[in-house]
Amino acid sequence: MLKMIRRILAIAGRNRPRIYLGILFNFLKSVSMAVMLLAVYIVAENLDALTPGLILSALYVLIGSVLGRFLFQWLMDIAMSAKGFDMFRDYRLQIGERMKKAPLGYFSEQRLGTIQTVLTSTIVELEQYSMLAIADLTGGVFMALVVTAVFLFISPPMALLSLAGLAAGMVVLHVIQLRAAKHTPRVLAAQENLVIQSLEYIRGISVLRAFSRAGESAGAVYDAFGRKRLADWEQERAAAGLLKGYTCVFKITGCGMLFLASFLYLTGTITLPYCLMFLVSAFLVYSEFEQMGDGAFLSKKINTELDRLEAVADIPDMDTTERELNPSNFDIELKDVSFAYDSRTVIDQVSLKVPQGSTCAIVGPSGSGKTTLCNLIARFWDVQSGEVLLGGKNVKGGTADSLLKCISMVFQNVYLFHDTIENNIRFGNSDASREQVVEAAKRARCHDFISALPNGYNTVIGESGSTLSGGEKQRISIARAILKNAPIVILDEATSSVDPENEHALLAAIRELTRGKTLITIAHRLTTVRDVDQILVVADGRIVQRGTHDELAGRPGIYSNFLRLRSEAIGWRF
Repeated sequence: MLKMIRRILAIAGRNRPRIYLGILFNFLKSVSMAVMLLAVYIVAENLDALTPGLILSALYVLIGSVLGRFLFQWLMDIAMSAKGFDMFRDYRLQIGERMKKAPLGYFSEQRLGTIQTVLTSTIVELEQYSMLAIADLTGGVFMALVVTAVFLFISPPMALLSLAGLAAGMVVLHVIQLRAAKHTPRVLAAQENLVIQSLEYIRGISVLRAFSRAGESAGAVYDAFGRKRLADWEQERAAAGLLKGYTCVFKITGCGMLFLASFLYLTGTITLPYCLMFLVSAFLVYSEFEQMGDGAFLSKKINTELDRLEAVADIPDMDTTERELNPSNFDIELKDVSFAYDSRTVIDQVSLKVPQGSTCAIVGPSGSGKTTLCNLIARFWDVQSGEVLLGGKNVKGGTADSLLKCISMVFQNVYLFHDTIENNIRFGNSDASREQVVEAAKRARCHDFISALPNGYNTVIGESGSTLSGGEKQRISIARAILKNAPIVILDEATSSVDPENEHALLAAIRELTRGKTLITIAHRLTTVRDVDQILVVADGRIVQRGTHDELAGRPGIYSNFLRLRSEAIGWRF
């Protein structure tokens, strides 16, 4: 219980003082509830000589007790209840900031499902239940301790019985927490699997339907729903009986207090006023504590969810400095660079240099490391050994964002946001005017088809640009890169999947984008590699050939074989 409260306070940040204040109000609420015992005592003490004045005094005490309870409950709600939402809103934003600085290798397909589950369902439950659990747990403890303290001064036997009931309740509470520790991870794992299976089914629905496998794959989704239902049912079954038993402990203890108070009165140990006060207390002492059953189960559930949250929030940070990278020029150089995914080496002792304003093409078989090489230049990952230099400066010496300000990238698989075309282009420069956006679109050869759309630049495109063709999406991404106007351009097979009708317009857009820039392009098409200043041929993570098109064309090796296969495919002769 205390562990959960400490962990929540540890991530509360600027909301921590309000949570402390809420706990204080919860304590004062318990004190206010205990004050009603004084009203009972006033009446019981003067049963033989009750006067309107005494009755009014008791009534004022009772009203004060009720008003105090509602006042401090209200103050606790204001101070603490809504802070769960504020706290985890801030925590989401913190995770988002960390993700912006994480290497791309952190975002594997499996981890994306985990991240999505944690940032949606896990945090939603923490928002809803974390403050409720703290209120239930602290309120129950405070109420029981306050009333037991009163018992201790009046009748030690009653205090001992009250403490015995508390001890028995805590034993049952511990068993409840053990049950929760067993079942909560299963529920959360089932929830995560459900998200992963659902996302995979939705993303791959076109392929599944094309191969008539939609029904078969839906079985995995239905199975995930079934596992989630079973995990939820087992959790409820494990808790239901114990929660009733937990409540029963306090009901039985309350009955025992009734009999003990009566016995102590009959034996003359306590007076009638104290007896009556104890009889009322028997129904009051555990009133808040009984709610701790739900709070205890929640506390273990919350602890498990906090474990998962902390695992996702433990994001590696590539930036070891806050300094901006300010190169004097834009020469790109790799010195003996090696990189591996886990234990698989992808880039092995690669050295290259791309002078400012020059053009470089990277070619090679699939899986040879071409895209990884470009990602290392853009510092999407950090190298395990060697150096990546920009303008003679190691890129690790500045922030990743300051490096990426110098680079525009056009990927093979273009991602466009579910927003207007204008905002998708303006993503390259958030301060750009409408005129600058249109000018960039014209240079990227996409102004005409945008203007032909019903709402022109205000047309909202589907998620990931699903309402546009591949060539149209590529040209919009090029317009975005033109608007960014970075001195270095990296093209990752930007023309590989474009149809012949769009190729001419796309190549014209690329020429506009790369004019006067340092260009690194990954390409399979001869039209994009013939005129570059140098060609790097990559195989098995190494550069096996380098030179111009003319130099490599007459030299035996991968590049000449590449030319021969292309020539045979399209009937060209060199």
